[in-house]
Amino acid sequence: MYALTQYQEAYGQTINFDKSEMIFSPNISNDAKKEFYDKLPIKINDRIQKYLGLPTQFGRSKEQDFSFIMDRIWKKLKGWKEKSLSFEGRGVLIRAVTQVIPTYYMSCFLLPKGLCEKIERVVCSFWWGSTNTKKKIHWKNKEILFKFKHDGGMVFKSLRDFNIAMLAKQVWRFHTNLNTLIAKCFKSKYYPHTDILEADLGNNPNYAWRSIQNAIWPILKGSCWRVGKGDNIRIWDDNWIPTYHSLRVLNPKRNNPHINKVKDLIRA
Repeated sequence: MYALTQYQEAYGQTINFDKSEMIFSPNISNDAKKEFYDKLPIKINDRIQKYLGLPTQFGRSKEQDFSFIMDRIWKKLKGWKEKSLSFEGRGVLIRAVTQVIPTYYMSCFLLPKGLCEKIERVVCSFWWGSTNTKKKIHWKNKEILFKFKHDGGMVFKSLRDFNIAMLAKQVWRFHTNLNTLIAKCFKSKYYPHTDILEADLGNNPNYAWRSIQNAIWPILKGSCWRVGKGDNIRIWDDNWIPTYHSLRVLNPKRNNPHINKVKDLIRA
């Protein structure tokens, strides 16, 4: 309490004890817990439900774990359901609500496909003016609404694709910024002897690592080596030919087992 008081006086911020939680090891007795609580009036839980707004533990149903995202979006749109908004107004609201609220969570976790589809159905219903009491006809299917404008769409984001893109940005950060704390933590636990682009899922991974694993493929597909000495570039497996549409050798002829790296093809 003294340390928290010093912090509050130094920064001018007050600790909200109602939003704080305290957990203990199972080996701690109830008397010891009570003694802590008497000095530090923070509610005691068996586990921390959320940290920085993100769930800390997951059950079998990921859709249920992330259902609060759907609730937040629904509450935002519900107040506008009965309003007479133009199509332009609905489009602005959709982009400002349904495609912004999940962004923070999408940068850390892969949301279930079922949840993304539910949110997109809500978007479509809101766009065509459906309410709780009256359903409107959807004159165009969902796939058209989520296309670019020059293709006849409304530029609504496909949540699944956007989710993969956000996680792929994390993969690239782990690949390029090796000295960050989060990159060091993941590397030491899941791929200590290799690069993240070559990492396996491993044993007993948490959901954050599972999510990142699902976003490695866009980086592998779209990135290309810049050839220097060619020591680390595999001829047959890596992307290293930027002028070719596939970026790699498609029909390898492995007649010589000693030629595996690009450096083996370079003559001084």
